[in-house]
Amino acid sequence: MTPTLHTQVIMQTNIQLRLKQDLENVHNWLRAKKLTLNMTKTELMLIGSRQRLSTLTESPTFAVNDFQVSQVTTAKSLGVTIDDRLDWSSHIEKVTKKVASGFAVIKRIRHLVPQATSHLIYQAFIQPHFDYCNIVGGNCGITLRNKVQKLQNRAARVLTYSNYDVDAVHLFKLLAWKNLTCLQQIQRATMVYRSLYGLAPNYLSSKFERREIAYDLSYSYSGAILWNSLPCNLREAESLGQFKRLLKEEL
Repeated sequence: MTPTLHTQVIMQTNIQLRLKQDLENVHNWLRAKKLTLNMTKTELMLIGSRQRLSTLTESPTFAVNDFQVSQVTTAKSLGVTIDDRLDWSSHIEKVTKKVASGFAVIKRIRHLVPQATSHLIYQAFIQPHFDYCNIVGGNCGITLRNKVQKLQNRAARVLTYSNYDVDAVHLFKLLAWKNLTCLQQIQRATMVYRSLYGLAPNYLSSKFERREIAYDLSYSYSGAILWNSLPCNLREAESLGQFKRLLKEEL
């Protein structure tokens, strides 16, 4: 049942009061430890679907020591851009721009250096943008995934001097590459192996427990599904190195 406007206002007011108290508690704790909350880096983000966010009657406001906390729709954390709808569109947009600028550099210098050197430049300066936090960002929608995959396809054509209409699958075999979906599966399965065999932090290992509710886009769910689909001999590999080798052969 959809809450009435009056109920929504009361709920928003209660939430704002609780968040304000939490922020004050954080501020007081830091002050007691003779630390300071950097207000220039403190931001507010409301996360939800487009429909839910549109039902807000007004945005919450917070202040600490008369310093107003600014509201944002995107925020960068450890190189990952998080948006208020968690659809990864902002993060992938930034990745796209970085990768595109890398392509421009390779196209300018590829006729001046051996092909092997161009490949090394790609692996050093472009591939890391595809790989970084792929386990999380790779859970975006199919449209965004296809957008990123087209970039990898373009990279294969640039490095092999191929025309735009050349089949990327053929070029991947020629370059001994795996597509981004396969690379994501390798990273996810490797992290599950680390988690199950005590090679990952506890906060990741604890993700793999039986739960009544599972979300098909979460790492704990998608990782478990992928892990269970692997052959027994792969899951029981004696070392991480052996697991990675067998995994690449399997995928």
